[in-house]
Amino acid sequence: MKKRLTIKQIAKLANVSDSTVSRILNNQPDVNEETRQRVLAIVKEVNYRPDAIARSLVTGQSQTLAFLTEDIRNPFFAEIARGLEDAASKYGYQVI
Repeated sequence: MKKRLTIKQIAKLANVSDSTVSRILNNQPDVNEETRQRVLAIVKEVNYRPDAIARSLVTGQSQTLAFLTEDIRNPFFAEIARGLEDAASKYGYQVI
């Protein structure tokens, strides 16, 4: 299993600060366009994905929904769960 890169490692590869990488990933202004493109190219090359757990610690929001059911083997509840997961993922949420 490949180890995921962190913002710090992306910053080191791009020769910029951690906060610059963070601003770019959060699509904030006031970043040199050449720097933005360089960082985004590295992000794409290494297939960087933000760590949801780390992000939740910073924001105080887990973006997680809980779905409880008596019996997931019942096709009705399985369909409900599938629909919930599909809808939640469109808005950046995950379902447990």
